Parts: sequence; structure tokens; C-alpha cells
Amino acid sequence: MSALDEKLRSHPLIATLSDEYVDKLAACGAAFVAFEPDDLIVEDGAPADACYFIEEGDVAIEIFLGGSQSRTVQTVHGGDIVGWSWLVPPYRWSFDAVALTKVTALRIDAEELRAAMEDDLPLGYEMMKRFCEVIVSRLNASRYRILDVYGVGPDDPKRRRGFPGGSR
Repeated sequence: MSALDEKLRSHPLIATLSDEYVDKLAACGAAFVAFEPDDLIVEDGAPADACYFIEEGDVAIEIFLGGSQSRTVQTVHGGDIVGWSWLVPPYRWSFDAVALTKVTALRIDAEELRAAMEDDLPLGYEMMKRFCEVIVSRLNASRYRILDVYGVGPDDPKRRRGFPGGSR
């Protein structure tokens, strides 16, 4: 097993995949990448051409507010991924990702990964389940952040319903 395969296999999103699937993922243009603090990893509106499996470091997921302002909506760490915009057309990033610390990651080419997932439907299904978990986690984090903005505390009944304005 190559160093790349070992690193890929050690990522929590990949750890329980079969060796066959890990080999297929590694064949999707997988490469080691590194970023320094303040490096822009992905840019809102740019082509979503990769998925980054973060090995070490912290990455801010940010939305652009206009002017020169942005807001961090979530921070991801080693063991997380950056990027699921490559999954759905128009394949453009819907956020910025900025390295907060030195970041090491495995970069997988999005076009090759989509092709592999379409060519091998069981692999595609397995990966979609895993990415859906990430998407749901990110949406929940965003939802809780919105609730915090609206001043809904953790014991407020409106928070349990999940709506900033309460029941609908």
C-alpha cells in the first residue's frame, strides 16, 4: 500500500471503505497538498474542481458579506473534508475556505471522482451516504449559528422546533 493509500485510508470518511474502493479513490488524481495560514483553499464562485480530505490543521468555512467582509460559518479540522460543491451542478464553490493554521490534506480531483462514482454505482452510493452525513452536519451547524444570531438559547422551546421564529 502506498503512502497516499495509507493516508487516504486513515481519513475517518474513508476508513471503513474496502481496499478496492480506496484504490479507486486514490486513482482519482489524489495528491498531497499543504496550505499556510491565511491561504485561500477554495473561493466562492470558482469552479469546484476538488474535494479536500483534511489531515491536519484548521480551516474556516466563510461566506462573503460584501465589501471586504466575510463571516466564518464553521471551522473544520483534521479528519473533516472541505468541499461538497463539486457534487452538484453547476460545480462552483458556494463559500470560501481559508487555512487558519498550517493545513495538510489529500486533494481528489472532482471530475475524476464523479466519474468513478457514476461508473461504480455501489461506490457512488457509499460515497454519497458519507457526503450526505457531512452535508447534514454542516447544515445543522449553520442552523444553530442562525439560532444563536436570533438569540434563541439552548433551552428555548423555539430552538427545539428548529426555527428562529418558533413554530410554523
